[in-house]
Amino acid sequence: MLCSKPFPGQTDHIFKDKFNKWPKLFRAFVLLSLLPPALVMLLVSQQLAPLNALIDTFTLTCGFNIMLIVWGVLLKVRARKYWYRNYHIGKTLVLACLPFIASAYIALSDIPDNRVVQQERSQAIEVAIN
Repeated sequence: MLCSKPFPGQTDHIFKDKFNKWPKLFRAFVLLSLLPPALVMLLVSQQLAPLNALIDTFTLTCGFNIMLIVWGVLLKVRARKYWYRNYHIGKTLVLACLPFIASAYIALSDIPDNRVVQQERSQAIEVAIN
C-alpha cells in the first residue's frame, strides 16, 4: 500500500488511490444492481412472471441501493477530505436512485387495468345440452 504526504507534517495514513479503483467498483455494483429488476420486468412483460414478482424485486433492489448510495456519498466526501481527489460519481449516484423512482411509480400510481399486462388464467366453461 502506497502512502503519500501532500503537505509537510501530515500523518502518513492517507491511502493513495492510484488506479481509481473505488469509483470503478462503485459503478460496477450500481450497474449490477440494475440487472435483476430489468430481467424481472422483461419476464413480466412477456407474461412469464406475475406483477408481484416485480414489486418484490424492486423492494430488494431498493434496499441494496440504499447501501450503495450511502457508500457513494461517503466515498465522495472522504475522497475530497482524505485523498484530495474529486471523484465524479454524481451520475452514478443518480443511476442508483432509478429503482426508487420505479418502485415509487409502481406503488403510488393507480395504473388502469387496460394498461397493465394481464396474466392469463385458465377458465372453465360449463356447457349444458338440453
